[in-house]
Amino acid sequence: MADRRSCRRGHKRRSSRHIISGLHVFLKDDPDLARLAATHHIDLWDVREPVNEMQVAQAFPHRPGSKTILFVGSDCSVGKMTAALECHREALSRGYRSKFIATGQTGIIITGDGIPLDRIIGDFMPGSVERAVIEASAHEDWVWVEGQGSLIHPAYSPVTLALVHGARADAMILVHKPGRTRIRHYDVAIPPLPDLVSLYERAASWVYPSRVVGIALNTFDLSEQAAQKAIQDTQLTVGLPTTDPVRYGASVLVDALAAALPTT
Repeated sequence: MADRRSCRRGHKRRSSRHIISGLHVFLKDDPDLARLAATHHIDLWDVREPVNEMQVAQAFPHRPGSKTILFVGSDCSVGKMTAALECHREALSRGYRSKFIATGQTGIIITGDGIPLDRIIGDFMPGSVERAVIEASAHEDWVWVEGQGSLIHPAYSPVTLALVHGARADAMILVHKPGRTRIRHYDVAIPPLPDLVSLYERAASWVYPSRVVGIALNTFDLSEQAAQKAIQDTQLTVGLPTTDPVRYGASVLVDALAAALPTT
């Protein structure tokens, strides 16, 4: 996003030219690059640089009537961010007050704001998520929290758990890529989806009860017939409303969430 809402970093936009980096190594820390950027009025945007995120979770309640939805996954790179954005778009199309909270560098680049969660010190990860959700839920009726990793991921499960506990979600959407049976790049089997649903619900219940109310499938590499079969099979196996929100829209998921969450 060209202007990237620069005000969130406490300065006014100086130039329409930017160098954007999602790396853990920050561009601004390179003195030569920083000097050249200043000389040529180029804004260096280190997307993963945390901003005022030193906060321990306090288990603060959300505004009554607001609904926070967390997107959780069977693995990395299965489409959690995209599913959340599609649900956000569907909510806006219905006239709902809605906010998407980005928690990774790509989502932050798309929206211009968010939490670089994998750069936050471990003690403060849930607190940074909590604060973002409380700020959003104070004004929005639907808050869609981008998920990261998976609870069963050997490397990234701590970030996932921080999201589960920090978001204190009213409901969750489980995202999965049909045909993926093992964690990518690891020799770890992905459990059956009903087991994953139970796993996420148990983990959430340690802090705040939450249910998985729908399944988002990523069928981009399947034929139309195969995609339809994957959706039907998943819905039959898990017993929850299922769709590919990119291929068929997110109305099935938003309908399921509206039915599952009471209106106050």
